[in-house]
Formats: sequence, C-alpha cells, structure tokens
Amino acid sequence: MKKYLAAIFTVICVCFAARQSGAEILGYPWATWGELSYSTSNDIEKGVKLDLYVEQGIDWTRLGGTQWIVNNFVGLGLVVSDHREDFWNNRIRPAVGLKLKHPVHMSVNDWGELAIGIRGEYFGYFHESDKSTLRGVAFFQWSFGGDWKKRR
Repeated sequence: MKKYLAAIFTVICVCFAARQSGAEILGYPWATWGELSYSTSNDIEKGVKLDLYVEQGIDWTRLGGTQWIVNNFVGLGLVVSDHREDFWNNRIRPAVGLKLKHPVHMSVNDWGELAIGIRGEYFGYFHESDKSTLRGVAFFQWSFGGDWKKRR
C-alpha cells in the first residue's frame, strides 16, 4: 500500500511542478492493445478469452536539452475467459504511474520507444476476491515496429 501511495504522490508532485513552471504540455499519448482468442486444446486454457489494455498519458516536459520526456499515465487492463476456475484469466487491472520515455529513431519507416518508470496497480479477480492484490512495480519497457517491405 505504501508503494501505491508513493506512486500517486510522485505523479501529483510532477503534475503540480509542471503546472507551476508554466510549461506547455507536449502531448496526450494513448495506447491500446488486445486479443480475442479461442483455443480448441483440451487443457485448462480451452475456450474463449478476451485480453485487452488501454493507457492514457500526459507528456509534461523534456528533461533539460535531452529527448527524455516526463510522462504520467493511467491504464486499465481486462482479461475475461469462459472458465470461472481460471481466476487469473478473469480480472481487471487499473494502474497509475510515472515514466521517462525516449524515442528511438531508426529509419524512415520504423519507430521505437524506451521507457523506465514506476506504477501502482490493483489486480481485482472476479471470482476469487481473496486473491486480489495491490502492488507497486518498477519497469523498463521497449517497443519497436516498422515495415520490412517499405525499407529505404
């Protein structure tokens, strides 16, 4: 619980400091991903499963003359399956966090980003509420993409 409160306090301080400095917000980035799947196997994962995540952030400012961007965000994850007994596949995960992001410039048709940060998240299980947890997480993220055919 202390880590979660520390993450919220940090986000509030960054928001307040950015407002006080009169800095103009750089952007409101959002991201989402998801998958709807059906497995015909005979194991415990047989059946339908929906797994999705959405995140909304605010890019507040750059650190000095660098390309590192201060960002805070809220996110919401959801996993739902047609098996009640798979409590790990029947949960909601709200999150709040703070990260430093850095774009990675590769070639004309490629993109990338690195991020390091902290977040507080709650795992609420629909059918096993005694397993629900609140935790703080330090993370390092990367994402890259492009199109091999459109290379120059």
